[in-house]
Amino acid sequence: MFAMAAVSSQAQDLVYRTCPMVSEVKTIQTIADGDFMRQPVIGTGDDSKVEISFDYLSDTQPWLTYTLVHCDAQWRPDGLSEMEFAEGFFPVRITDVKPSFNTFIPYYHYSLSFPNEDVALTASGNYAVLIHPEEDVETVIAVATFSVSEQLTSVTGTISGNTDIDFHQSHQQLSLCLSWDKNKLPYADPASDIFLTVSQNRRGETRRTLTVFEFTDVRYAVLGVSEVSFESPYYSALLYTDHLRSNGTYLYDQDQDGRFLVHALHADDETAEAEYFKACFRLKAPALLDRQGIYLDGDFTYGQATPEFRMEYDTQYDIFHKDVLLKQGAYNYQYLVNGRTTAIEGNYYETPNEYVIHVYYRPNGARYDRLVGVSVLSMDKAKTIVNAR
Repeated sequence: MFAMAAVSSQAQDLVYRTCPMVSEVKTIQTIADGDFMRQPVIGTGDDSKVEISFDYLSDTQPWLTYTLVHCDAQWRPDGLSEMEFAEGFFPVRITDVKPSFNTFIPYYHYSLSFPNEDVALTASGNYAVLIHPEEDVETVIAVATFSVSEQLTSVTGTISGNTDIDFHQSHQQLSLCLSWDKNKLPYADPASDIFLTVSQNRRGETRRTLTVFEFTDVRYAVLGVSEVSFESPYYSALLYTDHLRSNGTYLYDQDQDGRFLVHALHADDETAEAEYFKACFRLKAPALLDRQGIYLDGDFTYGQATPEFRMEYDTQYDIFHKDVLLKQGAYNYQYLVNGRTTAIEGNYYETPNEYVIHVYYRPNGARYDRLVGVSVLSMDKAKTIVNAR
């Protein structure tokens, strides 16, 4: 059932990210306190929770367990033993499981949350949840990531199109101010003990304004969908053809920075009643880009530039296309070439990007990176800073 080689959590070059490791696992989400727009971050000493959920496409239920790995600021395993960052015994069986109901593609929906009755987290920092078959803990079929923050620091700042590289063209520049209570971090040396990581729209490469489509009703074509049909065993949603935006002028459009939301109209429990559908992406772009490869990008691709998300060029119709199996909901996406948005989406200084700032504290002799603050900087009229919690 699990056609996946074992993954060593101690591999030196291993960097964890939320992603499926087998084709049967779909729709992994990590949501803090029920708000899918929030960063997957919970605080120490409060009642916040992070919920991890995913589907396993199968007509028989696999028994699954999970283990935890503590990671450094770059999401690499830092070598801490489980007893140094958690109270509990691993692996832990996932017991919150429900079968899909009245869907054309059968699946099982799994969910777990942290902290829970089996596991209490005792250290701040980055965490990777590794999902295993119960009978084979060495095999990883999915990974989900989240962070625990002490929130001992505060970050304020501004975003400007007037940069050291150009003036109101294709870059943005951040000016940040970090402060903390010296009573809580009395010996912190900012030159050696504290460092920040900044990500734009939660990914390493530059992300720009994204396109949105929804597939919440199996009977009608809704936002971004031109046609809905049923081709056994699932529905197909033919999306409107996208076109190059790199040659035009900047056009503002409200987006969700790549997020997706599972949602199904007329369903009492959309986690188990939402259908899986074939989303048919189409893009009108120069054929020569096929050499470099055009890839779909959004939270539903989990940052993976794999054949599953590479657009295929149709010489007969002079168009790129790709069919992807997705669960009903609203999806934000864009197109990448060589990991960048420039060729398809364009590059505009006006883009209202979201910057996530993680503040880490690691004094001399410490064994791990403490996460002491997470903030979100958004480019809006007020240019304000919003704390993650």
